Amino acid sequence: METLSVGRDEVVTGSVRLSDGRRLAYTERGDPSGVPVIHHHGMPGSRLDHEAESEFYRSLGVRVITPDRPGYGLSDARAHARLLDWPRDVIELADALGLERFGVTALSGGGIYALACAAAIPERIIEVAVTGCPAPMQRPGAMAGMRLATRVGVWLGASAPWLLDIGAAAVAIVVKRYARFVVAQANRDKPPADLRWLSMPSVMGGAAESLKEALRHGVSGYVQDICALARPWGFPLDQIKVPVRLWHGDLDTVIPLHHGEYLASVIPGATLQVCPGEAHMLLWNHLAEVLLGAAGMSPLVAGPFASRVAYATA
Repeated sequence: METLSVGRDEVVTGSVRLSDGRRLAYTERGDPSGVPVIHHHGMPGSRLDHEAESEFYRSLGVRVITPDRPGYGLSDARAHARLLDWPRDVIELADALGLERFGVTALSGGGIYALACAAAIPERIIEVAVTGCPAPMQRPGAMAGMRLATRVGVWLGASAPWLLDIGAAAVAIVVKRYARFVVAQANRDKPPADLRWLSMPSVMGGAAESLKEALRHGVSGYVQDICALARPWGFPLDQIKVPVRLWHGDLDTVIPLHHGEYLASVIPGATLQVCPGEAHMLLWNHLAEVLLGAAGMSPLVAGPFASRVAYATA
């Protein structure tokens, strides 16, 4: 295990050397002695993803660990990886950090990796909480209501990954120089609930920084993510045995609500929290509740912080 840096916001950036020789990088925010929560960034995304500053996480008593998945940021790529390879990486990270059990959270497409952990390593997980999580794409009507860009990406991931690779590489060139512009253009048709957050310089700047870092060494992580999303996941959802809470906005056009409804119908005991008038960025609105639920703590612990995201006020 190696500590790479400690930021001014008390953000620890470190890495672990996995058993196959790959490096897995991560950040830590919050209370070092708090309940550990492993957060899964979106597609694309990176360890820099965060919805609040460390003070906010400390106030909740949680230690939020966000790894770069393979091929993103400072993590080495893993060729021909399957979705179920990821829980093994999580176990090695948790063991290196001395985590016996931990909560799992995820944003958007990162949710499929969180569910893979729920299926493969239930004995290590307290609870899983995901926001805007997609369901398997093989079911009839899976892409109904999705934005065109999302539908095209899923089709390419399933049918022509080589073409997805070319297109993503072209976009990455633009991202490296004009990250804020790319984020703004990608979100220009989002519902007002999301645009309200994206209009805040701190949120827009954070999204641009994380996107740029995600593509630091190319697009292999992103292409692998889309292919994993587009193809059969390799584990049965109806055999998940850990508590799963699904959060979904009814105005979400990136991953429409019917995805959350489907997951809730097949995962045993899963609960679906539908948020009226909210869209894909609902994690910013419910961060305390999501984190505390994943950590197995009562939302009442959050006190006055439950409705305030410090990051958005910066």
